[in-house]
Amino acid sequence: MNVAFIINKERCTGCAACADACPKNCISMRADDEGFLYPHIDKASCVRCGKCEQICPVLRVEKKAVTDGAIPQSTPAAYAACNKDEAVRLASSSGGIFTLLAERTLALGGVVFGAAMREDQRSAAHIAAETPQELERLRGSKYMQSDTQGIYKQVKAALQAGRKVLFSGTPCQVEALRAYLGHEDANLLCVDFICHGVPSPKVWNKYVEFREGRAGAPVRRTFSRHKKYGWKTFALLFEFSNNNANVQIFGEDLYMQAFLRNACLRPSCHACSFKKLNRVSDITLADFWGIENIAPDMDDDKGTSLVLVHSEKGDNILREIAPSLRIKPVDTYEALKGNPSMLQSVPPHPRRAEFFANLDTLPFDELVHKFAREPISIKMLASAFLKKIGLFPVAAALYHRMKSFVKKP
Repeated sequence: MNVAFIINKERCTGCAACADACPKNCISMRADDEGFLYPHIDKASCVRCGKCEQICPVLRVEKKAVTDGAIPQSTPAAYAACNKDEAVRLASSSGGIFTLLAERTLALGGVVFGAAMREDQRSAAHIAAETPQELERLRGSKYMQSDTQGIYKQVKAALQAGRKVLFSGTPCQVEALRAYLGHEDANLLCVDFICHGVPSPKVWNKYVEFREGRAGAPVRRTFSRHKKYGWKTFALLFEFSNNNANVQIFGEDLYMQAFLRNACLRPSCHACSFKKLNRVSDITLADFWGIENIAPDMDDDKGTSLVLVHSEKGDNILREIAPSLRIKPVDTYEALKGNPSMLQSVPPHPRRAEFFANLDTLPFDELVHKFAREPISIKMLASAFLKKIGLFPVAAALYHRMKSFVKKP
């Protein structure tokens, strides 16, 4: 077993599949100084069976790239979609499609696995949901890496019991599950999303401490994609035990600034092995940034999902839930212009190392102001957001036209 390779921080995604797969239970996941989980191997118990290497999704993808060569890629079908239930859509990050897929699974006696905030709101972990009440914890984005230790074993047990299973996670987590199972299962529906990158749980925990200090009370609930100001100007909600609440739009929130400027992402996210058109998931979900240019009739600033279908199973299930959707086919490549993270990794912030080196010593606001943004941060954040939703070229052209117009006598 190549221990040094498995714990290479520039390549390890922290998916924890190796820990679940180890027949001797000699691999555990431990947080490093930045707060990211990496496998720790008890060498005395290791029998060098190589199971961890066989399961590692990064190794499998790299091997597949060599063996497959330049096999032409198929183009997944793409749709703009919204849940017709307005209450569900407003409580969701984008169009509320995940909820419909999850409700279908529960209605069939199945179980849904996905990321949920832990009770103290300081970290996220994958859980199993078997009731509508438990499902509520899975709805919405969690802007940190979710702990998946033990979850692959639970998925396998549910499938072996003949149950329908919906597994939702990052592309690397879905690839890890597929590798762990080792075969296709008709009862398994895998859903991933277009991932910008996963921030450190330690950074989030420091931010929660900062916000609790300001509020003078423990946090009771957080919601990362609150739509008080609309879907495009999403906000981060904090509710505290003293019944106070605070909502800040993403461009003003300190944590979101660090996240969007790539100051606190996992090292492997900057060279992600899973940024690709064809996924092992059945369905990819995302915010449909740029929808106003492609299908303006589907844009009411309450949240529209981009749905990419990779398998016949995914297509059949999407058709099954279609009566509960407003849905419209769109050109895949036009849709991805506003969602470049489907195919491209983001570069690290130039002061990322300094950000983490000072994480334990500086107040969170000072940390972000000093190492995660520049004096022109609002302009840069606006530019980054316009690029993300595919409107930067339009905005730039309009700016230059206005500038030249002003200069005319």
